[in-house]
Amino acid sequence: MALIPQSFIADLLNRVDIVEIVGQYVKLKKAGANFQGLCPFHAEKSPSFSVSPTKQFYHCFGCGAHGSAISFLMEYSGLGYVDAIEDLARSAGLDVPREERTANDVARQQQTMALSEVMSSAADWYRQQLKGATRAVDYLKGRGLTGEVAKRYALGYAPDGWQGLEAVFGTYANDEVAKNLLEGGLLIQSEQTEGNATARRYDRFRDRIMFPIRNPKGQTIGFGGRILDQGEPKYLNSPETPLFSKGNTLYGLFEARQAIRAQEYVLVCEGYMDVVALAQLGFPNAVATLGTACTANHVRMLLRQADRIVFSFDGDSAGQRAAQRALEACLPLMSDDKEIRFLFLPTEHDPDSYVRTYGAPAFEKVIKEAMSLSSFFFKIVSQEHELTTPEGRAQTHHAAKPLLLSMPPIALRTQILRELALRTNSTPAELESFCGLTIVPAPVQQGAYSSNNQRAPSFHQVNVNNRTQGAPWQASKGSAKRVATLNIAPPQAPTDLAEQMLRVLIQFPHLGKALTPDQRTLALKASALRSEKALALMQDLLTQCDLVELIPSENGKPPTVGAGAFALFQDQLSRSNLAPLYEVLRKRVMGSDLELEGATADLDGAFKKLELTQLKTEMTEIAQKIAGSTASDQDRARYRELGERLKFS
Repeated sequence: MALIPQSFIADLLNRVDIVEIVGQYVKLKKAGANFQGLCPFHAEKSPSFSVSPTKQFYHCFGCGAHGSAISFLMEYSGLGYVDAIEDLARSAGLDVPREERTANDVARQQQTMALSEVMSSAADWYRQQLKGATRAVDYLKGRGLTGEVAKRYALGYAPDGWQGLEAVFGTYANDEVAKNLLEGGLLIQSEQTEGNATARRYDRFRDRIMFPIRNPKGQTIGFGGRILDQGEPKYLNSPETPLFSKGNTLYGLFEARQAIRAQEYVLVCEGYMDVVALAQLGFPNAVATLGTACTANHVRMLLRQADRIVFSFDGDSAGQRAAQRALEACLPLMSDDKEIRFLFLPTEHDPDSYVRTYGAPAFEKVIKEAMSLSSFFFKIVSQEHELTTPEGRAQTHHAAKPLLLSMPPIALRTQILRELALRTNSTPAELESFCGLTIVPAPVQQGAYSSNNQRAPSFHQVNVNNRTQGAPWQASKGSAKRVATLNIAPPQAPTDLAEQMLRVLIQFPHLGKALTPDQRTLALKASALRSEKALALMQDLLTQCDLVELIPSENGKPPTVGAGAFALFQDQLSRSNLAPLYEVLRKRVMGSDLELEGATADLDGAFKKLELTQLKTEMTEIAQKIAGSTASDQDRARYRELGERLKFS
């Protein structure tokens, strides 16, 4: 059987969302940067199973089970390695390549990378153009935006010209240049006519403020452009491309992730400017749909970020229709630990103008008072129906039926059904019979919170919709029993420079691959000072980092790794003789939300401290020689050199 290219496996793990894959089988709940649930691989009463969306990796602190999305399908479903990859690939809409198709797969990957590079270069050029566009800058200042917010959202300006991007990519007459620009939606090509054999190519975005649309990894995948003066369309979006799909993308999510975690809810608006202006006014946890209805994929993305969603819509008929589509997208994905609300502003206001008119505290107040999902549900199903007549009540039942059927069998559905029966002068039994539903009685609480000595249900006996809540961590096998509460974190050893470097390198192995010989020497010396195990671990980890395969980049840029790199590297480390030590280290980084930029800074800082320490140690040794009158002229010269270097460090 032909081997599956490692590049395809890396690309597959880069595309899929492990939270979504695991969440199909395990009830997960947001807990800081990660998600937690009851481990499916051993019976437990308190959740110790952690899934990291940033690392694309799961780990159980109870039984030690860990791995990627591929590993999970193998362990949970009993699939073989190839079958797990094929199953995962089908869910991502990909074909698994074999030897005879490897060339095509590589060509497709190279084309995707080339398109990504084009979008990034265009975004950089638009940003540069904004600096010299007085009219565009004045417009943004008039909307109350500062340079800091414009920088955070990478705002730019597309000049009022027909071939502006030729300054970056070269002439549009070159078919190879035009191909990527057309595919990325940056160019428009006119239709050929009999009198004009050559199609005209020109910029899609002209004289517009540019809003780069970024994916969760921060890569530019599309653009939104707002006209400066009067004209139509007011907003112009990138078309669907191999990189960009409106139904799978939310504007501002990349920039808002940390604020969403801090505020513990996400605010969904309708426009680019709403998101940017709200960030300026103290609401950086806002995102926006991209000129399309809210989809189920949008809702999944939002619920992965927070347990609370507030949709903000205009109060006009268009806003009501948009809210109803959002409701329809939310109902199939609801669970009893989620909260979704709908905020309708006066017709003369959008979120930006409302905050500027009434202030941030007033906006916070209307957010808290926003209509609950159940209230909006009742409003939708009963609008224009007269509940005082049999016909009106029957029409209300008819409108409610498809919505109720779309909901999972959760407590909220039962409560909505009972409330609707009360409002329509019916019984719950009559309404459930009409809809074809069955009211599920509340389960008897047993197990971890039972007052008797009955045994807690095993994993296979637990209903995933009624998952027992508990501590996010429990002791690993073989350790003494610990009493855990909801706020107890795993124990962590003191972190010195050696462990700091180990933690960075196990998460970002390509940084270890790029270390210089001098840096490797410093890392090994620091590890030796910590312990023999730390030295052995650092030696092996550097060797493992050298084995990591990087994805080459174009235009002289450094190679990159995908989002699934952490998971692939952990599989590699699990085959090492030091796998038990890596298991300990892995536990300490599972809750980390460290990103590449911060990791690089941490590593650089650690090496600077080690270099200073080495210089000071050498200087002290020479000082002792000088005090004992045993120093040579070379020693004294070196002492002066070290003094100068430390002086300017």
